[in-house]
Amino acid sequence: MLCFGREMSKLLILALETSLETASCAVWDGVRKILLSELRTYAYQTLAQRLPILVQSVVENAGVSLQSLDLVAVSLGPGSFTSVRVGLAFAKGLSMALDKPIIGVRTLDALALSASGCENSLIVALYPSRPSRPTEVYASFFKASEKSLVRDGNEFACDFSDLVAKLRGRLEKTIILVGTLPKGAKIVLDNWDDEKKLLLPLTPHLPSASFVAQRAWQIWQEQQKSDDPITLLPIYVLPSYAESRFGISVSIRQAS
Repeated sequence: MLCFGREMSKLLILALETSLETASCAVWDGVRKILLSELRTYAYQTLAQRLPILVQSVVENAGVSLQSLDLVAVSLGPGSFTSVRVGLAFAKGLSMALDKPIIGVRTLDALALSASGCENSLIVALYPSRPSRPTEVYASFFKASEKSLVRDGNEFACDFSDLVAKLRGRLEKTIILVGTLPKGAKIVLDNWDDEKKLLLPLTPHLPSASFVAQRAWQIWQEQQKSDDPITLLPIYVLPSYAESRFGISVSIRQAS
């Protein structure tokens, strides 16, 4: 287990990101801030079968062992309901089997880290929500300073055109989009006619395990504690199919 206040030469974090149709796994050294290994695979319908192989491959590529890991990090969503649950369940099992602490990371928080260092900007992390609604996105706002990103409100889901409408009322800062645009976004962006501030081109990034690891390291340093693997739950912004179709209640972690 990790000990607070003890100087460490390295701290190995195994991170899983399974929010979308592709899954990624990484081993990251929090002390040295070095990415030792990261792999990504398309495993939307076979994630439960592929995830153990992906983890083993990443650990071997990093030149470490499962027993040498110090911390398990996992994305909590929002995203594909099944994929998020599979990734979280696997991470919980790994944490308990290895007796290692676990930290859950909001997927959009991790994604926003790819735009860190953009001072005095409004960072908008986003990606498509579900195939049945091709113009809908999950999104979250972040205020950027020289050294940190601060989430400005909870995650939400909306049509991309509605997101742009929200941004028109927040032009006091340069706006930077990071993530993946939905279909039809170009038409909306072509109609961006404000001359005072530029909506900078999207930085193309998928949620990745390496950024999940980095965000988990930040949380560990800030809070000096990990999550309880028994009570750690995914974040669902939208109702699940079971809820919307059959009225079945699904336990979720409320965004806070």
